[in-house]
Formats: sequence, structure tokens, C-alpha cells
Amino acid sequence: MRILISNDDGFMREGIRTLESVLIKHGHDVYLVAPHTEQSAKSHAMTVIGEITVWKHDDHHYSLEGTPADCVIYSLKSGLLPIVPDVVIGGINHGYNLSTDTIYSGTCGVARQGAMYGFPSIAISTMYDENGDYDFVSPSEYLASNLEYYCDALKGAEAFLNLNFPPHWNGKVEKASLGVIHYNDQFSIKEKGNKISIRTTGCDLSMVPSPESVGYEMDSTITDRGSASITFVEITPGYDRERMNKLKV
Repeated sequence: MRILISNDDGFMREGIRTLESVLIKHGHDVYLVAPHTEQSAKSHAMTVIGEITVWKHDDHHYSLEGTPADCVIYSLKSGLLPIVPDVVIGGINHGYNLSTDTIYSGTCGVARQGAMYGFPSIAISTMYDENGDYDFVSPSEYLASNLEYYCDALKGAEAFLNLNFPPHWNGKVEKASLGVIHYNDQFSIKEKGNKISIRTTGCDLSMVPSPESVGYEMDSTITDRGSASITFVEITPGYDRERMNKLKV
């Protein structure tokens, strides 16, 4: 298969390089187009004004002075790549993209942009262990071994597939719903004249189920017990039908 991979951690990060290596080992033709520098939490941001600088490292490796979504847009619409991919993959991300994180994640932005163009698209992430180390090989091998199946499942879907692997993965993959993350940020504030400096000093996370989570456990619950979570994430925002029906205009 012809595969476009990108990320939000940056062109040289270990996650995307490991994924590329494993996919090539499985016989795939891989094109890596990723941000030149880290673009984490850029969500689906894209460049609408100005010029994008692209570094062509060789026929299969490019880095962009832009966002993760830019990487997909310019790869598929500007003629940058000599091929049309069969699948678009974001990751492997350094850290989870669970629940509400799917809104902020540039890794998910890659997959969402690919899905918006009609390509089977997948976001894949993993978390570090108690020593701060990541296992990128096991998730890469899993995805490579199941890629054709997931691409078939995604054909015609207005959704992308979101995979999250815990440290010490138990080998199981379970269907999951998205939950809601409450980000309880802490800040330090310094004032000097009319200048105010605000620094994030920490963030406590709390996870709660979303109203749409009936039928499947929340993704964070699944990863907490050592399984990988898998979720089809719709690419377009929904709306509150009940309140729309009650609205008087």
C-alpha cells in the first residue's frame, strides 16, 4: 500500500520514524511528510495566508514549516507528492490522544484532514511507562498487521480511527467511547509594568463519560487496565437535536 504518514511531534521524532520503519518492513511504500518543528496541540489549524517552506530530504521524506493539517493538505493538493496514498496515518504520537484530546491533537488533525479528503485515515498514540520510556514497536507492528482490515472498515466513512496504546500493553484491543477530560490547569502570573507573563505550572486531569458513551466503556478506562482503545471519531461536529427542536426563532 502507498501510505502518507505525519505527526505533530516533529519530523525527526522516534514515534513516526519507528512507524515508518515497521511499515516499510511489511512491504508498504511510505511517504513521511511532517512538521519541521514540534506542533503539538495544534488541532486542525492550517495556514490560510502566507507561504509554506518545504524541505525535501529525498523522494520519500519532506518536512514543512507548518501545522500537521498543512502536511496533509500540501501533500495531497499541491502536487508535492508523486503518488496518491491509499491511507493517511497520524503518529505514532508521544502520549495519549484520548477523549477530549481528540479535539486538540495535531495527530488527530492529520487523520481528520485525510478523512475529509475521503482517504481511510488513522491516528495512533502511545503512552510512556514509569521510567519515561515508550514502546513504539508493538503498536507499529499491530497497525501494520491489521492495516488492510482497518482501511476496508474505513472506506466511505466520514470518520477516522483513533488508536491508543498503554505502556505494558496486554495485547488486547477494545472498542471504546470518547469521554470528557476536565483540564484543571495551574498558572503562575508575573506582572512588570503593563506586561503580564503567564506560565502553566501543572495540570490535573479528570475524566468523565460523555453523554454519547452508552454501550462502550470510555477509552481512558480501557487504557488504564492495559488494553489498547479503538474508536471511530466522526470528522464533522454534531449538534444537540433536542435543544434545536425546542429553539424558537
